[in-house]
Amino acid sequence: MRYFCTFLITLLLLPAVAQKTTSELYMDLQKMASLKRVLYLAAHPDDENTRALAWLSLGENAETAYLSLTRGDGGQNLIGEELGASLGILRSQELLAARNIDHAQQFFSRAVDFGYSRSAEESFKKWQKEEVLSDVVRVIRKFKPDVIITRFPPDERAGHGHHTASAMLAIEAAKLANDKNYKLSDGSLIETWETTSVYWNSSVWWDKDLPEKTKDNPDYLTFDIGAFNSTLGKSYNEIGTLARSQHKCQGFGSIIERGERIEYFQHLSGNKLKDNFFENSKRNWTDLVSLDLENEFNQLVEDFDFRDASQNIPALLSIYNQLDKIQDPLLKKEKMEQCQELITNC
Repeated sequence: MRYFCTFLITLLLLPAVAQKTTSELYMDLQKMASLKRVLYLAAHPDDENTRALAWLSLGENAETAYLSLTRGDGGQNLIGEELGASLGILRSQELLAARNIDHAQQFFSRAVDFGYSRSAEESFKKWQKEEVLSDVVRVIRKFKPDVIITRFPPDERAGHGHHTASAMLAIEAAKLANDKNYKLSDGSLIETWETTSVYWNSSVWWDKDLPEKTKDNPDYLTFDIGAFNSTLGKSYNEIGTLARSQHKCQGFGSIIERGERIEYFQHLSGNKLKDNFFENSKRNWTDLVSLDLENEFNQLVEDFDFRDASQNIPALLSIYNQLDKIQDPLLKKEKMEQCQELITNC
């Protein structure tokens, strides 16, 4: 009776949601059961590697987020007359549309895109660096990523002051996020968090010799992110190009890509990883809640009913009640909301 009442309350509290296939519901379950987390960071809307986000989110089942320092209000518009703040609104919505496809979260800082910047120093001066740095630390402390990935290098190779600054901020903020003496600019108290590593999502754009340079090189992690997801019926490369095409005002419509795609990640700071981004992650459901919850997640992932999704509801209700025992208020809110939505969809 308690589970049934919880389910009714859930239905009453949640707004209507778009109908999903059982394959998509299974994907949502895998994401909810996972405790992997990764933050991708760059300067503008459209800077993010949507293919990598799709692979991390749907292939690695990691809770993935993109932090765009600006909203792109200093850029161009190839499809309309919006410029300045209005363009920032448009590009923000395009980012959210892309995240709806690659299934990552979206964050922003208070930095303003003032157009092309010749150096990181110029960017920091106009942004008021300490405020933007505080924003990045806040996101890290709240989101708690295992690893941070930048789109650009922290030097002039980034080609734009905003780009260089974004990588520099990622490195500095990763250290400050775990510093108890560092106070956020608004005085808010958020528990410190230690991110194990910061990596740069490099590319042959910067170095044509990268494929050869990365072989047996401990400074790099290399992955083929073009694999096919048989549950979703699409490859991560394909999903990523669909997400990329949401940046319409920048003219970034992309031909759907399938097949192999090699991505290179160069170590910038923190621990050097050997095989994958999450090898140093210590989070597990047994320590966070109980061995029973860990077993229930594993059992439901194994026995998920694709033919009649409603048959999964009793197990989900049991999981939902156990999620209430999570001590971290931000993680508790996130996981319980995910479970509520999954119950409603089932």
